[in-house]
Amino acid sequence: MLRDVLFIARRDLAHLARRPQVWLWTTVLPVFFAYVVGSLMPFASGVGRDRIGFYAARDAGFLADEVARRLAAAGFEVTRVNDAAQLREFPLGLSLPAGFTEGAIDGPAAEAQLISYSYGLESDYDRYRVERAVYSILGDLVVLTQTVHRPGAGDFARLAKEPRNISLKVATAGKPRVLVLGFQQSVPGFIVMFTLMVALNAGGMLMVVERRMGIFRRLASTAIAREALVAGKLLAQLALALAQVGFAMLTGKFLFGVWWGGNRLWAVLFVLAAYAALCSALGLLAGTLARTEGQSQAMGTIVVIVLAALGGCWWPLEVTPVWMRQFAMLLPTGWAMSALHRLLSYGDAPAAIGPHLAALAAATIAAAWAAARKFRYE
Repeated sequence: MLRDVLFIARRDLAHLARRPQVWLWTTVLPVFFAYVVGSLMPFASGVGRDRIGFYAARDAGFLADEVARRLAAAGFEVTRVNDAAQLREFPLGLSLPAGFTEGAIDGPAAEAQLISYSYGLESDYDRYRVERAVYSILGDLVVLTQTVHRPGAGDFARLAKEPRNISLKVATAGKPRVLVLGFQQSVPGFIVMFTLMVALNAGGMLMVVERRMGIFRRLASTAIAREALVAGKLLAQLALALAQVGFAMLTGKFLFGVWWGGNRLWAVLFVLAAYAALCSALGLLAGTLARTEGQSQAMGTIVVIVLAALGGCWWPLEVTPVWMRQFAMLLPTGWAMSALHRLLSYGDAPAAIGPHLAALAAATIAAAWAAARKFRYE
Protein backbone atom coordinates (compact mmCIF):
# COMPACT_ATOMS: atom_id res chain seq x y z
CA MET A 1 0.00 0.00 0.00
CA LEU A 2 2.85 2.38 0.77
CA ARG A 3 4.15 1.94 -2.75
CA ASP A 4 0.75 2.96 -4.16
CA VAL A 5 0.59 5.98 -1.84
CA LEU A 6 4.00 7.20 -2.98
CA PHE A 7 3.08 6.57 -6.63
CA ILE A 8 -0.04 8.73 -6.39
CA ALA A 9 1.84 11.43 -4.48
CA ARG A 10 4.66 11.58 -7.05
CA ARG A 11 2.24 11.77 -9.96
CA ASP A 12 0.25 14.56 -8.33
CA LEU A 13 3.36 16.57 -7.51
CA ALA A 14 4.70 16.16 -11.04
CA HIS A 15 1.38 17.35 -12.47
CA LEU A 16 1.20 20.36 -10.13
CA ALA A 17 4.83 21.30 -10.88
CA ARG A 18 3.98 21.60 -14.59
CA ARG A 19 1.30 24.20 -13.95
CA PRO A 20 2.67 27.79 -14.09
CA GLN A 21 -0.15 29.11 -11.92
CA VAL A 22 0.95 26.87 -9.07
CA TRP A 23 4.43 28.41 -9.13
CA LEU A 24 2.85 31.87 -9.31
CA TRP A 25 0.68 31.30 -6.23
CA THR A 26 3.34 29.49 -4.19
CA THR A 27 6.35 31.76 -4.79
CA VAL A 28 5.74 35.06 -6.58
CA LEU A 29 2.45 36.36 -5.18
CA PRO A 30 3.12 35.65 -1.47
CA VAL A 31 6.44 37.52 -1.68
CA PHE A 32 4.88 40.39 -3.62
CA PHE A 33 1.97 40.90 -1.22
CA ALA A 34 4.20 40.48 1.84
CA TYR A 35 6.47 43.22 0.52
CA VAL A 36 3.65 45.62 -0.39
CA VAL A 37 1.67 45.22 2.83
CA GLY A 38 4.77 45.08 5.03
CA SER A 39 6.13 48.26 3.44
CA LEU A 40 2.90 50.13 4.14
CA MET A 41 3.05 49.34 7.85
CA PRO A 42 5.29 51.32 10.24
CA PHE A 43 8.31 49.36 11.32
CA ALA A 44 8.18 50.56 14.93
CA SER A 45 6.35 47.36 15.77
CA GLY A 46 8.16 46.42 18.95
CA VAL A 47 8.93 42.99 17.47
CA GLY A 48 12.31 41.81 18.64
CA ARG A 49 12.87 45.13 20.44
CA ASP A 50 14.67 43.40 23.29
CA ARG A 51 17.21 41.84 20.92
CA ILE A 52 20.45 43.74 20.45
CA GLY A 53 23.58 42.80 18.58
CA PHE A 54 26.80 43.62 20.41
CA TYR A 55 30.21 43.92 18.80
CA ALA A 56 33.38 44.84 20.68
CA ALA A 57 36.79 45.05 19.03
CA ARG A 58 39.37 42.60 20.28
CA ASP A 59 41.18 45.20 22.40
CA ALA A 60 38.11 47.17 23.50
CA GLY A 61 38.99 46.36 27.11
CA PHE A 62 37.09 45.30 30.20
CA LEU A 63 34.52 48.07 29.89
CA ALA A 64 33.07 46.20 26.89
CA ASP A 65 32.01 43.39 29.24
CA GLU A 66 30.61 45.98 31.63
CA VAL A 67 28.51 47.52 28.84
CA ALA A 68 27.19 44.07 27.85
CA ARG A 69 26.28 43.35 31.48
CA ARG A 70 24.37 46.61 31.83
CA LEU A 71 22.51 46.03 28.58
CA ALA A 72 21.39 42.68 29.92
CA ALA A 73 20.37 44.33 33.19
CA ALA A 74 18.29 46.79 31.15
CA GLY A 75 16.27 43.88 29.77
CA PHE A 76 18.03 43.31 26.45
CA GLU A 77 18.80 39.92 24.96
CA VAL A 78 22.45 40.58 24.12
CA THR A 79 23.97 38.61 21.26
CA ARG A 80 27.70 39.04 20.73
CA VAL A 81 28.91 38.96 17.13
CA ASN A 82 32.39 38.62 15.69
CA ASP A 83 31.96 41.10 12.87
CA ALA A 84 30.41 44.58 12.98
CA ALA A 85 28.65 43.83 9.66
CA GLN A 86 26.51 41.24 11.46
CA LEU A 87 24.82 44.02 13.43
CA ARG A 88 22.57 44.62 10.40
CA GLU A 89 20.73 41.42 11.31
CA PHE A 90 19.39 42.98 14.54
CA PRO A 91 16.81 45.74 15.14
CA LEU A 92 19.43 47.39 17.38
CA GLY A 93 23.19 47.11 17.32
CA LEU A 94 25.97 48.53 19.48
CA SER A 95 29.59 48.62 18.32
CA LEU A 96 32.54 49.41 20.58
CA PRO A 97 35.82 50.33 18.86
CA ALA A 98 39.36 49.32 19.73
CA GLY A 99 40.72 51.18 22.74
CA PHE A 100 37.26 51.83 24.14
CA THR A 101 38.31 51.28 27.75
CA GLU A 102 41.52 53.31 27.48
CA GLY A 103 39.66 56.16 25.81
CA ALA A 104 36.97 56.23 28.48
CA ILE A 105 39.52 56.31 31.32
CA ASP A 106 42.48 58.22 29.91
CA GLY A 107 41.12 59.95 26.81
CA PRO A 108 40.67 60.89 24.08
CA ALA A 109 36.91 60.35 24.23
CA ALA A 110 35.71 56.81 23.55
CA GLU A 111 32.88 56.52 21.03
CA ALA A 112 30.24 53.77 20.97
CA GLN A 113 28.24 53.44 17.76
CA LEU A 114 24.51 52.68 18.04
CA ILE A 115 22.82 51.23 14.95
CA SER A 116 19.02 51.26 14.69
CA TYR A 117 16.71 50.33 11.80
CA SER A 118 13.40 51.45 13.32
CA TYR A 119 11.70 54.61 14.41
CA GLY A 120 8.87 55.77 16.66
CA LEU A 121 8.31 56.11 20.38
CA GLU A 122 9.17 52.51 21.20
CA SER A 123 12.42 52.71 19.28
CA ASP A 124 13.26 55.99 21.02
CA TYR A 125 12.78 54.24 24.34
CA ASP A 126 15.09 51.40 23.28
CA ARG A 127 17.79 53.85 22.29
CA TYR A 128 17.33 55.57 25.63
CA ARG A 129 17.93 52.26 27.43
CA VAL A 130 21.13 51.68 25.46
CA GLU A 131 22.37 55.21 26.11
CA ARG A 132 21.59 54.87 29.81
CA ALA A 133 23.63 51.65 29.98
CA VAL A 134 26.62 53.41 28.41
CA TYR A 135 26.34 56.73 30.26
CA SER A 136 25.89 55.02 33.62
CA ILE A 137 29.42 53.67 33.15
CA LEU A 138 30.62 57.21 32.66
CA GLY A 139 28.92 58.21 35.91
CA ASP A 140 30.56 55.33 37.77
CA LEU A 141 33.93 56.33 36.31
CA VAL A 142 33.51 59.83 37.76
CA VAL A 143 32.78 58.33 41.17
CA LEU A 144 35.63 55.81 41.07
CA THR A 145 38.25 58.29 39.95
CA GLN A 146 37.67 60.17 43.21
CA THR A 147 39.12 57.25 45.16
CA VAL A 148 40.97 55.07 42.63
CA HIS A 149 43.72 56.32 40.33
CA ARG A 150 42.89 53.92 37.53
CA PRO A 151 39.62 51.96 37.94
CA GLY A 152 39.56 48.28 37.00
CA ALA A 153 36.87 45.64 36.50
CA GLY A 154 36.90 44.79 40.21
CA ASP A 155 36.23 48.39 41.15
CA PHE A 156 33.04 48.44 39.09
CA ALA A 157 31.87 45.21 40.73
CA ARG A 158 32.61 46.64 44.18
CA LEU A 159 30.78 49.86 43.40
CA ALA A 160 27.74 47.94 42.17
CA LYS A 161 27.43 46.23 45.58
CA GLU A 162 27.49 49.45 47.55
CA PRO A 163 24.10 50.70 48.80
CA ARG A 164 22.57 53.57 46.87
CA ASN A 165 21.24 56.64 48.58
CA ILE A 166 18.26 56.77 46.23
CA SER A 167 16.26 53.68 45.31
CA LEU A 168 13.44 53.25 42.81
CA LYS A 169 10.73 50.67 43.25
CA VAL A 170 9.20 49.48 39.98
CA ALA A 171 6.06 47.34 39.68
CA THR A 172 4.39 46.14 36.50
CA ALA A 173 0.69 46.57 35.86
CA GLY A 174 0.64 43.51 33.57
CA LYS A 175 2.28 42.09 30.50
CA PRO A 176 1.99 44.52 27.56
CA ARG A 177 0.91 43.40 24.12
CA VAL A 178 2.97 45.02 21.39
CA LEU A 179 1.40 45.92 18.07
CA VAL A 180 2.97 43.65 15.45
CA LEU A 181 3.58 45.57 12.23
CA GLY A 182 5.88 45.59 9.22
CA PHE A 183 7.24 42.41 7.68
CA GLN A 184 6.97 40.57 10.98
CA GLN A 185 3.20 40.75 10.47
CA SER A 186 2.89 40.53 6.68
CA VAL A 187 5.25 37.61 5.99
CA PRO A 188 3.68 35.14 8.49
CA GLY A 189 0.24 36.43 7.48
CA PHE A 190 0.67 35.71 3.80
CA ILE A 191 2.33 32.36 4.53
CA VAL A 192 -0.84 31.38 6.35
CA MET A 193 -3.12 32.82 3.66
CA PHE A 194 -1.43 31.48 0.53
CA THR A 195 -0.72 28.03 1.95
CA LEU A 196 -4.46 27.58 2.41
CA MET A 197 -5.26 29.16 -0.95
CA VAL A 198 -2.93 26.87 -2.90
CA ALA A 199 -4.25 23.80 -1.08
CA LEU A 200 -7.89 24.66 -1.79
CA ASN A 201 -7.44 25.93 -5.34
CA ALA A 202 -4.62 23.85 -6.83
CA GLY A 203 -5.17 20.66 -4.86
CA GLY A 204 -8.95 20.80 -4.92
CA MET A 205 -9.08 21.77 -8.58
CA LEU A 206 -6.83 18.86 -9.57
CA MET A 207 -9.21 16.37 -7.96
CA VAL A 208 -12.23 17.90 -9.72
CA VAL A 209 -10.49 17.73 -13.11
CA GLU A 210 -9.32 14.14 -12.58
CA ARG A 211 -12.83 13.10 -11.60
CA ARG A 212 -14.34 14.80 -14.65
CA MET A 213 -11.79 13.24 -17.01
CA GLY A 214 -12.51 9.77 -15.65
CA ILE A 215 -9.04 9.25 -14.16
CA PHE A 216 -10.52 8.21 -10.82
CA ARG A 217 -12.76 5.66 -12.57
CA ARG A 218 -9.75 4.12 -14.26
CA LEU A 219 -7.87 4.03 -10.95
CA ALA A 220 -10.87 2.26 -9.40
CA SER A 221 -10.33 -0.62 -11.81
CA THR A 222 -6.69 -1.07 -10.73
CA ALA A 223 -5.22 -2.71 -7.66
CA ILE A 224 -4.75 0.68 -5.96
CA ALA A 225 -6.96 0.73 -2.88
CA ARG A 226 -9.26 3.63 -2.10
CA GLU A 227 -7.29 4.34 1.10
CA ALA A 228 -4.01 4.48 -0.84
CA LEU A 229 -5.49 6.91 -3.36
CA VAL A 230 -6.76 9.26 -0.66
CA ALA A 231 -3.52 9.03 1.33
CA GLY A 232 -1.44 9.70 -1.78
CA LYS A 233 -3.49 12.79 -2.61
CA LEU A 234 -3.09 14.02 0.94
CA LEU A 235 0.67 13.38 0.95
CA ALA A 236 1.14 15.28 -2.32
CA GLN A 237 -0.68 18.33 -1.00
CA LEU A 238 1.26 18.18 2.27
CA ALA A 239 4.59 18.03 0.43
CA LEU A 240 3.61 21.04 -1.70
CA ALA A 241 2.46 23.01 1.38
CA LEU A 242 5.67 22.28 3.28
CA ALA A 243 7.80 23.32 0.31
CA GLN A 244 5.78 26.53 0.01
CA VAL A 245 6.20 27.31 3.71
CA GLY A 246 9.94 26.60 3.59
CA PHE A 247 10.45 28.88 0.61
CA ALA A 248 8.45 31.68 2.25
CA MET A 249 10.41 31.42 5.51
CA LEU A 250 13.76 31.60 3.74
CA THR A 251 12.58 34.53 1.64
CA GLY A 252 11.25 36.28 4.72
CA LYS A 253 14.54 35.91 6.55
CA PHE A 254 16.98 36.86 3.80
CA LEU A 255 14.86 39.35 1.87
CA PHE A 256 12.82 41.04 4.61
CA GLY A 257 14.84 40.31 7.75
CA VAL A 258 12.04 38.43 9.53
CA TRP A 259 13.08 36.90 12.83
CA TRP A 260 11.92 33.29 13.17
CA GLY A 261 12.25 32.82 16.89
CA GLY A 262 15.88 31.93 17.57
CA ASN A 263 15.83 29.03 20.02
CA ARG A 264 12.05 28.79 19.52
CA LEU A 265 12.44 28.09 15.80
CA TRP A 266 11.55 24.42 16.31
CA ALA A 267 8.20 25.45 17.82
CA VAL A 268 7.54 27.82 14.89
CA LEU A 269 8.27 24.98 12.45
CA PHE A 270 5.95 22.73 14.42
CA VAL A 271 3.11 25.25 14.14
CA LEU A 272 3.61 25.75 10.40
CA ALA A 273 3.85 22.00 9.79
CA ALA A 274 0.62 21.42 11.70
CA TYR A 275 -1.06 24.21 9.76
CA ALA A 276 0.24 22.81 6.45
CA ALA A 277 -1.26 19.43 7.36
CA LEU A 278 -4.61 21.08 8.05
CA CYS A 279 -4.50 22.98 4.74
CA SER A 280 -3.75 19.72 2.92
CA ALA A 281 -6.71 18.00 4.55
CA LEU A 282 -8.99 20.94 3.75
CA GLY A 283 -7.79 20.90 0.14
CA LEU A 284 -8.62 17.21 -0.07
CA LEU A 285 -12.05 17.87 1.41
CA ALA A 286 -12.69 20.76 -1.00
CA GLY A 287 -11.75 18.59 -3.97
CA THR A 288 -14.12 15.90 -2.72
CA LEU A 289 -17.11 18.18 -2.18
CA ALA A 290 -16.78 20.38 -5.30
CA ARG A 291 -18.44 19.05 -8.45
CA THR A 292 -17.13 21.55 -11.01
CA GLU A 293 -14.00 23.61 -11.51
CA GLY A 294 -16.02 26.77 -10.94
CA GLN A 295 -17.27 25.52 -7.58
CA SER A 296 -13.75 24.55 -6.54
CA GLN A 297 -12.27 27.91 -7.49
CA ALA A 298 -15.08 29.93 -5.91
CA MET A 299 -14.95 27.83 -2.74
CA GLY A 300 -11.21 28.27 -2.42
CA THR A 301 -11.07 31.99 -3.16
CA ILE A 302 -14.04 33.12 -1.07
CA VAL A 303 -13.24 30.92 1.91
CA VAL A 304 -9.57 31.93 1.97
CA ILE A 305 -10.29 35.67 1.71
CA VAL A 306 -12.79 35.51 4.58
CA LEU A 307 -10.55 33.36 6.79
CA ALA A 308 -7.49 35.50 6.07
CA ALA A 309 -9.27 38.77 6.87
CA LEU A 310 -10.90 37.50 10.06
CA GLY A 311 -7.90 35.45 11.18
CA GLY A 312 -5.39 38.29 11.31
CA CYS A 313 -3.42 37.60 8.13
CA TRP A 314 -3.89 41.08 6.65
CA TRP A 315 -3.63 43.23 9.76
CA PRO A 316 -2.83 42.75 13.44
CA LEU A 317 -5.80 41.48 15.41
CA GLU A 318 -4.87 43.99 18.12
CA VAL A 319 -6.35 46.80 15.99
CA THR A 320 -9.69 44.99 15.56
CA PRO A 321 -12.72 45.00 17.88
CA VAL A 322 -12.86 42.55 20.76
CA TRP A 323 -15.49 40.38 19.08
CA MET A 324 -13.25 39.94 16.05
CA ARG A 325 -10.28 38.90 18.18
CA GLN A 326 -12.45 36.36 19.94
CA PHE A 327 -13.97 35.11 16.69
CA ALA A 328 -10.50 34.63 15.19
CA MET A 329 -9.85 31.95 17.81
CA LEU A 330 -12.54 29.84 16.12
CA LEU A 331 -10.72 29.88 12.76
CA PRO A 332 -7.67 27.90 11.60
CA THR A 333 -6.00 31.07 10.33
CA GLY A 334 -6.54 32.65 13.75
CA TRP A 335 -5.00 29.63 15.51
CA ALA A 336 -1.92 29.76 13.29
CA MET A 337 -1.42 33.53 13.49
CA SER A 338 -1.97 33.63 17.25
CA ALA A 339 0.53 30.81 17.81
CA LEU A 340 3.14 32.44 15.57
CA HIS A 341 2.83 35.83 17.25
CA ARG A 342 2.99 34.27 20.70
CA LEU A 343 6.32 32.69 19.77
CA LEU A 344 7.80 35.43 17.59
CA SER A 345 6.36 38.67 18.94
CA TYR A 346 5.36 38.18 22.56
CA GLY A 347 8.19 35.91 23.71
CA ASP A 348 5.85 33.25 25.15
CA ALA A 349 7.20 29.80 25.94
CA PRO A 350 6.39 26.98 23.49
CA ALA A 351 4.01 25.51 26.09
CA ALA A 352 1.70 28.50 25.50
CA ILE A 353 0.82 27.26 22.00
CA GLY A 354 -0.41 23.88 23.21
CA PRO A 355 -4.11 24.75 22.71
CA HIS A 356 -3.38 26.08 19.22
CA LEU A 357 -1.61 22.88 18.19
CA ALA A 358 -4.40 20.77 19.69
CA ALA A 359 -6.98 22.73 17.68
CA LEU A 360 -4.97 22.36 14.46
CA ALA A 361 -4.49 18.64 15.02
CA ALA A 362 -8.17 18.04 15.81
CA ALA A 363 -9.29 20.01 12.75
CA THR A 364 -6.82 18.12 10.54
CA ILE A 365 -8.10 14.75 11.71
CA ALA A 366 -11.72 15.82 11.26
CA ALA A 367 -11.12 17.23 7.76
CA ALA A 368 -9.11 14.20 6.62
CA TRP A 369 -11.75 11.81 7.99
CA ALA A 370 -14.56 13.72 6.26
CA ALA A 371 -12.63 13.82 2.97
CA ALA A 372 -11.91 10.08 3.08
CA ARG A 373 -15.53 9.28 3.95
CA LYS A 374 -16.99 11.50 1.20
CA PHE A 375 -14.42 10.61 -1.47
CA ARG A 376 -16.01 9.39 -4.69
CA TYR A 377 -14.59 8.11 -7.95
CA GLU A 378 -17.15 9.91 -10.13
